[in-house]
Amino acid sequence: MLFQSIKIMGLLDEPKVNQLREIAEAVVKDNFLELFDLKSRPQGHKLLVTVVIDKKSGPVTLEECTAVSRDLEKRLDELDLIGPSYMLEVSSPGLDRPLRNLEDCRRFSGRMAHLIMAEPMEGQTDFRGRLGEVKEDQVEILTEGGRAYWLLFPRVKKANLVVEI
Repeated sequence: MLFQSIKIMGLLDEPKVNQLREIAEAVVKDNFLELFDLKSRPQGHKLLVTVVIDKKSGPVTLEECTAVSRDLEKRLDELDLIGPSYMLEVSSPGLDRPLRNLEDCRRFSGRMAHLIMAEPMEGQTDFRGRLGEVKEDQVEILTEGGRAYWLLFPRVKKANLVVEI
C-alpha cells in the first residue's frame, strides 16, 4: 500500500494512533480504495480527523468519499476509540496532488508537474514541466522550452501535479 504518513498531534497516544490507522486502512480497502494520508489535530474541544483517499483508476468521487466517511464513522463509534468528540473529513488528494514517490511520477507520466529540489541542479531548484520517464531513482521532466532534466527523486523537497485548464 502506498500509505505514506500519519500525523497525529496531541490527544492520541501511540497505540491509539496505530489503531486508528489500521481501522482507516481496513475501511478504505473495503471500499476498494487506498489510504493516501491520515492526519489529526485538535480543533476547539474536538479532534479533527482528516482521511485522504485515492484510487489508481481515476479520480475519487463524492460517492466514494461519502461511503468511506459513513463506514469509518460507524466503525469508530462502535469501537469508541477516540470518543464522541471528533469531526471526520474524507477527501481526495486533489488535482494538484503531491507526488510522494517515483511510482506516483510513473503513474502521472505526461502530466504537468512542479518539483522543488533541496539543492540546486544546474543553478536552479524550481522545475516545472511534463513528467517523462522514470529510471532507477530519477524522474525526467520536460520543460516547455523543450529541455529535459533528469532529477534525483531523493533530492526532491516538494513535488506536485499542476492543474491544467
